Amino acid sequence: MVLKQQLEAAAEFYVSTNGDDSHSGERHSPFATIERAILAVRGIKDKMKGPINVYVRGGTYYLEKPLEFNPEDSGTEACQITYQAYPGETPTISGGQLVKGKWETYRDGIMMCNLDNYSYNGSAFTQLFVNGKRQTRARFPTTGYLHPNSTDLEWPHQFIHYDPKTFTSRQWAKPQEAVMHIFPTSEWGNLQWALSDLDEQTHKIQLGRGGFQINEMMQGQNASGINEHSRYYIENVFEELDSPGEWYLNHELGKLYWFPQAGADIQCAIVEAPRLKQVIVFRGTQDRPVHHITISGFRIAHTMSTFLELYEAPSLGDWALHRGGAVYMEGAEDCVLEHCFMDAVGGNAVFLNQYNRRNKIYGNRIMDAGDSGVCLVGSKIHTLGSQYAYPAENVVSNNLIHHIGVFGKQTAGVFLSVSKNNWISHNHIHHVPRAAICINDGTWGGHIIEFNDIHNTVLETGDHGPFNSWGRDRFWCLNQSHGPDSHGAGQVKLDAQKPVIIRNNRFKDDKGWGIDLDDGSSNYHVYNNLCIGISIKLREGDYRLVENNIFVNAANPPGIHIGYEHNSDRFVRNIIVMNSEMDRPEADIDFKNEQSNGAIYKFIGPPIDGKWLQELDYNLFYNDIGEFKAIIHYRPLRTRTEQFNLEQWKELGWDTHSVYANPLFRAADQGDYSVLPESPALKLGFKNFPMDRFGLLPDFRGK
Repeated sequence: MVLKQQLEAAAEFYVSTNGDDSHSGERHSPFATIERAILAVRGIKDKMKGPINVYVRGGTYYLEKPLEFNPEDSGTEACQITYQAYPGETPTISGGQLVKGKWETYRDGIMMCNLDNYSYNGSAFTQLFVNGKRQTRARFPTTGYLHPNSTDLEWPHQFIHYDPKTFTSRQWAKPQEAVMHIFPTSEWGNLQWALSDLDEQTHKIQLGRGGFQINEMMQGQNASGINEHSRYYIENVFEELDSPGEWYLNHELGKLYWFPQAGADIQCAIVEAPRLKQVIVFRGTQDRPVHHITISGFRIAHTMSTFLELYEAPSLGDWALHRGGAVYMEGAEDCVLEHCFMDAVGGNAVFLNQYNRRNKIYGNRIMDAGDSGVCLVGSKIHTLGSQYAYPAENVVSNNLIHHIGVFGKQTAGVFLSVSKNNWISHNHIHHVPRAAICINDGTWGGHIIEFNDIHNTVLETGDHGPFNSWGRDRFWCLNQSHGPDSHGAGQVKLDAQKPVIIRNNRFKDDKGWGIDLDDGSSNYHVYNNLCIGISIKLREGDYRLVENNIFVNAANPPGIHIGYEHNSDRFVRNIIVMNSEMDRPEADIDFKNEQSNGAIYKFIGPPIDGKWLQELDYNLFYNDIGEFKAIIHYRPLRTRTEQFNLEQWKELGWDTHSVYANPLFRAADQGDYSVLPESPALKLGFKNFPMDRFGLLPDFRGK
């Protein structure tokens, strides 16, 4: 009776690489696989009144198929089921396999291995890791990029021409295996194509499958067009295997070639190659979800790259994406992924697809991901009647996300599309090729973005910011955005139903638009943000309240771009400090920008009719040129530009109560931009906000 009561109160199982699946799963008799532990939990959970914990000892667990949790694996609020690392140890759950075979000298510093355990099933591995470090698939050029020849670049692209003066002189035996990575002219991301042929006589690179990694439905050639300024390289070419760290797989013969780095002990090295696209899968439905399962404390690694897998555009934002990730959730409720370390994944690290509620992605470190960190993506097509096929009320908090987008450049630390009421907080996101946080559409709002620490973004792309959003929903008009039309916003709140709150974040960068509310982004409340080196852009859109923010030494001044007529936007009680030496004009698809020279505002295409904003007042501004200046580029663009001093600006009805004065920051050189008690900003209604709560929380374990 006592043992039965103890079992009902709580239960434990143990897994070890030295275990055996015929064992009982007790501490001194552990299972060998996590799959066996899942079956054991399934067998007792309906009898339990308390939690079930599965402790996994250190070591690497190589999977032949993903760990999948289905509705029958679910816990309850009282009986939480947790799969966790044994205290003090960090087990690895790998979607790969050990490369086994004898290494032999091939030629010119290259080693060759006949793979003992490899059989080609139509999908060759696309990544290789040696002692935990990703190696480079043989490529040309070895580093950097080439540019296409400018001739015959018709769109949609079926080929490009290479410049024989800069292209390789080696002949490729299998150009059909090669993959091209190229940035379109827009630099909104990059595209990948498998090559179908290479003609050395005409210098033509024939493109096969690919080119779908950016959404071109609305922007067409502007989004994915290539010209002579585009940057590209080509990988997976055996003849280009010529540098330390490069590798090539002859999948037909099962031979692996690797050029080891100097000093590498190849016979003792741990060589691993992915075979799975996903490692952990939560799979349920809205009517029958998987729920109350926690994954805690693991390293999750070694998944295939996915940039040539099926892509789709979830909405009209710039993104196309692959609905997949190393950790994948669909039809999950109240599940947790916490304190895990995700590296060496070839695509997205975490993907919440369609129906997901109250899941928590907390305290994880994500680095070196092939694509994005965490994606929450719904489906408009499948959201019908009582079916709510979108993520809502999920938490992405206290995560360190950095150096991602190894392959895909239209990627983000956290990405949301067709979703609602999610909470993105206390994340530290840095060194990303594009935005740290991106919202792809206005459907359906309600997100809270707070206390994040964001820097070193948009490192490989352009026309973007550390936070970016689009609002290309039902009432957004392409002719208003990129044509001659000028009109009101329409009923944007039918899609952007609840305000997105952006508050108490620290954004630091030296380029871009900053908080980039692009193309119709509507229903935003932006306040208490510290923006160093960047400011804010409001393009089209409506119902944006921007208040009590600090913009310091921005590369581009705060601005209204292609404003909607008779909008309800308000920009009040902000501090703007500009420095002409920090100018870094950002390119715009419709407009060639120029130096701002310390300007406080720059508006590009304000609305033709009605007020430019509902309210623009009670702001404090300061700069290094000693006077206020605003620059206005009227519509039609490139036809008329005017500059205004403060007196002229106030005569237009703007900033009638605002003040040009030193804000008197407390200790800006130490990162404290709160203002002193005698600051004139306080008299305008500005209120200090905390300067020590950005980023990770004290319980983050992965530093």
